[in-house]
Amino acid sequence: MGKIHSFKDNKLHIYVRTDKYKGKLKSNNWVGRTYIQSKQTIKSSGTSNFNKAKTILFKWYDELHFKKKHDIQIHQNSVKDLYNRFLSDIENSTDIEQRTKKWYKERWNYISKCNEFMKCKVETLTATDIQKTFIIWRLARAKAQSKVLRGQTLKGDLMAISGFTSWAYKNKIRKDKLENIAKILSKKLRSQRTKRAGLTKEQYNHLLSVSRKRYQSGRTLRIRFERERLHQFIVFMVGSGLRVDECLNLHFEDVELVDRQKSKQAMLNEIRLDDNSRYYLKIWVRKSKTSERYCKSVSSSYFAYKRLITLYKTTGLGQLKGRVWGVNSFREGLNSLLKEAKLKTIKRGDDVLTIDSKSFRNTFIQMMLDKGVNSTAIAKNCGTSTTMIDRNYTANSAIESMLDVWLQTGRSKLKAVS
Repeated sequence: MGKIHSFKDNKLHIYVRTDKYKGKLKSNNWVGRTYIQSKQTIKSSGTSNFNKAKTILFKWYDELHFKKKHDIQIHQNSVKDLYNRFLSDIENSTDIEQRTKKWYKERWNYISKCNEFMKCKVETLTATDIQKTFIIWRLARAKAQSKVLRGQTLKGDLMAISGFTSWAYKNKIRKDKLENIAKILSKKLRSQRTKRAGLTKEQYNHLLSVSRKRYQSGRTLRIRFERERLHQFIVFMVGSGLRVDECLNLHFEDVELVDRQKSKQAMLNEIRLDDNSRYYLKIWVRKSKTSERYCKSVSSSYFAYKRLITLYKTTGLGQLKGRVWGVNSFREGLNSLLKEAKLKTIKRGDDVLTIDSKSFRNTFIQMMLDKGVNSTAIAKNCGTSTTMIDRNYTANSAIESMLDVWLQTGRSKLKAVS
């Protein structure tokens, strides 16, 4: 940087840049620099004549301070410049629940991967900008990964972006909140409901039958071990309703084996409980998309867990410390099993649904509803909301269960309704 001339109480500096290209200055024009609204800003005068440059840069400086006086935003901030500040304000807020704070952080960890969207200017960001950058990128990414992107997932992302623009408006960075941006989604995506693919009781029993024959006929000890571990994982999941990542991140110290027959009340009253009522697991869910919680399983998970421990001891291939399952994913083995059982895809009405690890949680929820367990108890155990249960599962409850409820009214016949 060459000689600097200072004006306006030493707040405006005028100089010629010393950047060179092939031994010559890139430009002989005078440049102005000042610090305003917490940020440095620079402008070229466009001329090498010092007196003309002074006139141009003085006018520029006065315009900046006019904007500052009338609270007009001067600097253009990109989304990338501000989103960490937004998340910091969210984290420090006492008006926002911890679950919501975590939700914003997880959403923005993904949103921030879209480079084109992160370059957008916050002050002038429009719904069209979001559609042309983030939405197009999101759909293309899902297609490349052979994933089905649900409308509700996109709505969640847009809600997180809307929260950011509302924050920018509150902090006088934007002139509006940019609300209702979910309208940029197609009508099909906006109205699309998540299709929860669970297994019926018959399908589940068939899957276990195929799995049992499969691990018993394994050619080597390692193959038999891996297939039986997968088998117990499936039973454990369907008996507990945990999310996949919650289950895979369980440690042995998180799981407590409970025998209700040994409770004081049962012993005093000499109550004899059958196995289904007697045994369950009390599980501490340490890693969850919502919050840490205790979860209670049905007896099938209890026995799956005990058999897993026996499997580890008898084969010497498993570790009885650290994470229970000892793997990050069962995807490859589960897909092979589902294909062999011809359950990788199932048809429901006009829809063809895919079965994967998430389906076992869906199966648990559906089975609990079919047994008459209320959605509030299921939601608490599964770490979700009753709204989600009622919206996505209750409508699918088995007709047989509804008939049982109706017939308990004392009527032997259902009145025909025209």
